[in-house]
Amino acid sequence: MPLQAALVKDPAVSVNRVIWSPDGSLFGVAYSRHIVQIYSYHGGDEVRQHLEIDAHVGGVNDLAFSHPNKQLCVVTCGDDKTIKVWEATNGTKQYTFEGHEASVYSVCPHYKENIQFIFSTAIDGKIKAWLYDNMGSRVDYEAPGRWCTTMAYSADGTRLFSCGTSKDGESFIVEWNESEGAVKRTYQGFRKRSLGVVQFDTTKNRYLAAGDDFSIKFWDMDNVQPLTSVDADGGLPASPRIRFNKDGSLLAVSANDNGIKILANSDGMRLLRTLENLSYDASRTSEAPKPTINPISAAAAAAVATSAGLADRSASVVAIAGMVCGTDFSFFFPFLSLIMEMLGAWGM
Repeated sequence: MPLQAALVKDPAVSVNRVIWSPDGSLFGVAYSRHIVQIYSYHGGDEVRQHLEIDAHVGGVNDLAFSHPNKQLCVVTCGDDKTIKVWEATNGTKQYTFEGHEASVYSVCPHYKENIQFIFSTAIDGKIKAWLYDNMGSRVDYEAPGRWCTTMAYSADGTRLFSCGTSKDGESFIVEWNESEGAVKRTYQGFRKRSLGVVQFDTTKNRYLAAGDDFSIKFWDMDNVQPLTSVDADGGLPASPRIRFNKDGSLLAVSANDNGIKILANSDGMRLLRTLENLSYDASRTSEAPKPTINPISAAAAAAVATSAGLADRSASVVAIAGMVCGTDFSFFFPFLSLIMEMLGAWGM
C-alpha cells in the first residue's frame, strides 16, 4: 500500500524490469524505488502477490532468477552499488555482493559445468563476476562504452554477449572470450549517436536483435554486419525494448503511447492463429468480434531479404525479415492469461 501511494504521488516512480521464473510460476518486478515484488501465477486470471522485498537503498535496476544449490532465488542489483540474492519462497536474504564503485545496472546469472555464478555490470563500465560465496568478485572486465550495459548468453549457454551505450550515445554489441576477458567480435550497424540506451536479446543460438534508431536490427551471431532491420509499421521509440519468446518465433517490442507490438515469423504466425481461434471460441458467448492478424507472404519476406542484398543467405534471413506486426493485437489483452499459459516464461 505505501508503494501504491508513492506511485500516485510521484509519477517518476517506474518499473525497471519484469521477468519470469524459469518454470513460469512466478514473475518479479523491480521498481525505481527500493522495492521488488514477486507475483505467483496460478493459471487463468489468477495472479497473487507472493513477496515484497525492501531490496536496496535507492532504485532497483535489475532482477533475475537463479538456482544456486538447486534452490530458486531472486538476484537483484541497485543504486547502492550492491548485488543481493534472496530466497524466492520467503524472501530471506542469502548473499550480498559488494565491490562495485558505482550503481549496478544489470545482473546475468548463469552456470557452466555445475559452477553457478553471476555477472554484474555497473554504470562506470565495470563488469564483475561472483560465485555464491563471500570471496569477492572473480573477474574485472571493462565494458565497451563504459556506461549502461546488459549481458546475455546464447540459448545453449556457450556464448556470452553484451550490449551497451556510452554517455555520448555510442552503442556496442560484442561477443566475449570469457577465458581471456576480452572482446572477441564487435557487431556493426548502429547509428552514430543512439537516442537512449540500446537494449538487445538473443535467440536460437543464431541471431542477435537490438532496438535502435526507431527500429529493430538483426545480426547473425557469426557475422558482424547486420542482416536487416524492421520498423514494425512505425510508432516505435528511439530505442525500443525487445524480448523474444523461447523459440524465437515471436518478438515483443515496446511502442509509443505505452504500447507493445508483437512481431512474428511464419512459425509465430501459426502460433498466433492458434491463439486467435482459441480466444475467439472462448469469447463467442459474449459475441465479441473475431480479431484479425495481418500476415506476410513468403514472397514478400524473400523480397525484403533480396532488397537488403542478402539473397545468398535468404533461407536464414527470411525467418527474420519475415517478422511482421499484426494490425490488431488488441485481443491479446482480454486473453492475456491464455497467452501466459501457452508461451510460458517470457520476460521484458
